[in-house]
Amino acid sequence: MPRTTLSRLLPLSLALFAAACSDSGEDITGEGSIQALHAMIDIGSVSFLIEETELSSLNYKESSGVSEFDDLEYEFSFEVFLPDDDEATVLVSTTLSVNRETDYLFALAGTFADPELVLWEQFGRDWDDELEEADDNDTEVTVMEVSFGSLWKSDQAVDVYFEEPGTSPLSATPIATLGYTNLQTAIELTADEYQLVLTPPGDPETILFASDPLSVFAATSNLFVVMDDGGETAADFTVRWIGTSLGTELFDINLEPEVSVVHAALGTDAIDVLSGGTDDAPLATDLPFQSVSAPVAVEDGVLNVNVTPAANPGVFLAEQAFSLASGSINRLYFVGPPGFNNVVLLRLNERVLATHARLQLFQAASRFSTVDIYLVDTDVDIALIGPNFGSIIYGTGTSMLDFDPGDYNLVVTEPGTKTIVSGPTPLSLEAGSRTGIVLLDSANLNAVDILLIDEAEVSASGE
Repeated sequence: MPRTTLSRLLPLSLALFAAACSDSGEDITGEGSIQALHAMIDIGSVSFLIEETELSSLNYKESSGVSEFDDLEYEFSFEVFLPDDDEATVLVSTTLSVNRETDYLFALAGTFADPELVLWEQFGRDWDDELEEADDNDTEVTVMEVSFGSLWKSDQAVDVYFEEPGTSPLSATPIATLGYTNLQTAIELTADEYQLVLTPPGDPETILFASDPLSVFAATSNLFVVMDDGGETAADFTVRWIGTSLGTELFDINLEPEVSVVHAALGTDAIDVLSGGTDDAPLATDLPFQSVSAPVAVEDGVLNVNVTPAANPGVFLAEQAFSLASGSINRLYFVGPPGFNNVVLLRLNERVLATHARLQLFQAASRFSTVDIYLVDTDVDIALIGPNFGSIIYGTGTSMLDFDPGDYNLVVTEPGTKTIVSGPTPLSLEAGSRTGIVLLDSANLNAVDILLIDEAEVSASGE
């Protein structure tokens, strides 16, 4: 049976499973709540299962919805489909006797080479009962619960402050101190607006993380999890806010975004790229065609980009303003023929997968308004298939894409045809690699050139 049908069969299959346990003589006295979190830094989408039934499919940092199960014994596991495998591989599993009125969080942690299952459990507060009782008594529930945990696999522990926005840690007391796998159980607080601040233990002057103000509502249970960022931003760690919903990522308001530059404009000599302010460091200096600059940290907010010929600040080739998110990793592409230059911003992702190669495409070939792109096994004839990426528009790019490791041919054609304008270009993709692919104008007016970027080298050049 295809795995895509499991979600439709889930309620029935679980009901039958519980009924079978009940018939076996086990007593059912109540229910416990189950939730899962994907915190394994170097793996893609995984499945969370009870027995052999999939409860949810999770990408990195995602949490599942809450499921309730009778207080019986079950096997829980996380599985992944690896390249070229027809059957799923079990990463971690455990057998658990569910207790009533208990909330369980199963976290897939560690790495693909060293997987871990972290199980957190807390008393399951029944807010529905409290709200009903308050309604019967004509009163109001004004409190909520917060708890804090860490899945950040680091020697760095953190002190946690959860106070009115703007409160200095110097004038407050940590609500928790967390190391890897630690859980600070639920604390009752008045529902209000709070700010989450993290510092090194005993060092309230050093701010490691500060969130935007958070409105935390009454009659809710809230878990904040510190976890590896994984290269999705410039941060070492991030914080995930988990409740009964699927979770929200919090960002450090003080973390500067990063920007690198690709010179992708045929016919334009080396360029300087300025970030707009007189005191700001250049984003790139004397950058030649088909080159990539090292990442530079810039102030959050609006980025005013000025592109000039190298060492000639009085001539502007392109100007553009961009809004950058805190801690984001970005790339500016300088594109277009002479006299029609432009800059385009694309968000990057530096997460590395142990099982897959990762690619990001950008179409900077201005002579072709759109192109089709094929990335196929070396023995595949493109005449017999459609493109992997159809009608890619000039000046646009993709998100980071995951491919099975192996040998491929990269072929670019005119849109809707098999007329080749570039390739076949052989690509050998290794697990754990990250490659940028930029389509460029060529000296041949009917062709497209290819720039391949080793993203690991670019990232390292900015350290």
